[in-house]
Amino acid sequence: MSELDDLLTPIPPPPAPPHQRVEVWRRTTGVQRRRRWLRRGRVAVVLAACYAAGVATVVWVQTPRSGNPAAVASRPAPGPPKQAPAPADVEPDPYRNDPPQLIERWAASAEGRRRVELYRRAGDLYYERFADPAAAIRCYRRALDGGTAADLVVQADKDNWLLMSLKVARLKERRDASN
Repeated sequence: MSELDDLLTPIPPPPAPPHQRVEVWRRTTGVQRRRRWLRRGRVAVVLAACYAAGVATVVWVQTPRSGNPAAVASRPAPGPPKQAPAPADVEPDPYRNDPPQLIERWAASAEGRRRVELYRRAGDLYYERFADPAAAIRCYRRALDGGTAADLVVQADKDNWLLMSLKVARLKERRDASN
């Protein structure tokens, strides 16, 4: 059996000569060094491309859109925004920048026509800016409760669909109550 074992065992490769080992080691370390620098170079190129894309985006966003490049170059730097003077017979609107919650509180303490206008304005703000139809309906109903019959007329250019549907429902209620 030992003869058979001797036949089936693989023959170990002969040891390489020492000068060949040194040559393989030198070539292998050179390849590894180049690959390491290539990896670092690729990372540096990607980072530079990202930086350039960010700079280009900022420049693109800040560039004014105009068909005439000469007009863009000669445009003066923007100054503070100018406000149009209010007409002398119209008083300035004290509620123009207020949130709808505050306008609704002021409407509760107001009287007459001013109360209706403030509730309507609060309802518009709830609906348009905050997408809160429940609060808008509450304000619109209070405006219609305090309003006159002329306030129930649907105005397509001023009313949104929610207010229009409330006005139509209110008109139907009045018509049905009188029958």
